[in-house]
Amino acid sequence: MKWLSSLKRRHNPHSLYILLAALMLGLTLLVDVLFHRDMINPALTWSLLLFCVAGGAVVFVLGKQVPRWVGIVSVVIFIVAQTFYLSLANDPQSVISSVQQFPVVAFYLGWFVRPRVAIPLILTCVLVFGTTMSMNPLLSPTGPIGTPVAVHALLAMLFCFSAGMYLWRRQVRAATIDPLTGVYYRHALMERVEQRLQRRSTQRDPFCLVAIDFDDFKQLNDVHGHAAGDAALFETAAAWRASVRSWDVIGRIGGDEFVLLLPHTRACEAERIVDRLREGSPYPWSAGIAQSRTGDTAEAMLARADQDLYAEKQRKPGRRVRNSG
Repeated sequence: MKWLSSLKRRHNPHSLYILLAALMLGLTLLVDVLFHRDMINPALTWSLLLFCVAGGAVVFVLGKQVPRWVGIVSVVIFIVAQTFYLSLANDPQSVISSVQQFPVVAFYLGWFVRPRVAIPLILTCVLVFGTTMSMNPLLSPTGPIGTPVAVHALLAMLFCFSAGMYLWRRQVRAATIDPLTGVYYRHALMERVEQRLQRRSTQRDPFCLVAIDFDDFKQLNDVHGHAAGDAALFETAAAWRASVRSWDVIGRIGGDEFVLLLPHTRACEAERIVDRLREGSPYPWSAGIAQSRTGDTAEAMLARADQDLYAEKQRKPGRRVRNSG
C-alpha cells in the first residue's frame, strides 16, 4: 500500500476529487463507446473520453498544484456536453447516462468552489438542464423515461451541492475559527485588517486594533492547571462576543493573546469600548490600542498596539489604556 500513501502525500482533497471524477466519467464514456450501438454523436463522446483521460493524467502529475480554475473550466465543458446529450429525443440511453452524472459535478461545485462562483454555476445547471429536459419528449409525463426521472435528477444534483457546501463551510470554519474560544485565528483576523486598510475610506473613517494579553496567565495554568486556563479563555471570549458590536471582530493570535478589530472607531471610542469589556470580563487582562494611519499595514498596527499593551503592563493596574493612535 506504499503507492496509496505516496498518492495521499502528493495530492490534496481537491486534486484527488478531480482525479477520481475524471476516472469515473471516463469509465462511463468508455462503456458508452463500447456498448452504445446507436450513438448519435460518437465523435463528441470520444472527445470527452480523451479529455477525461488527458485531464486525469495532468492532475495525477501535478497533484496539489492543480489550480481551481481547471475544475471550473471542466464544469463549464460538462454543462455544454450534458445539455447536448439531454436534448437527444431519440437516444434514451444517452439521456439517462447524462442525468446520472449530475451529482458528481454538483458535489464538486459545493465543496471546492467558492459560493460566489459555485451558486451561479449550479443555478445555471438547474436552469439549462431543467429547460432542456422539459423540451425532450423522452422526459415528458407520457415519455418512455418520464418526468419523475428529470425531477429526481435535479433534486439529487441540488442535494449533492448542498452536501458539498456543508463540507466547504466546515473546512473554512476549521481553518479560520479557534475551536476553544470561537474567535478567528491570527491569519483570518489579519486578512480582515488588511482588507479594511485597502479601503479608500480609511482616512476619514479610521478603525482601531486592540491587543489584549491576560494578566498572570502562566501562574493560573501553573497553580490551577491548563483546564482552568482554558476555562478562563473560553469564558472571557464568550463575554467579549456578547458585548462587542455586531461589526467588531475578535481574533486569537497566541496562547492568551487576542486582538479586537473595531471598525468605524477612533482611539478615544476604542478606550471606552475596552473599559466596558474589561468591566464585564470574568478574568483580568491588559490592552493596548492602535488607530489606523495613512500607509499603515496590519503588522505595523499590531506592533503599535503591542507597544501600548507593554506600556500598560508596566504601569499599576486600574489605569486607563494609553492611546497610541
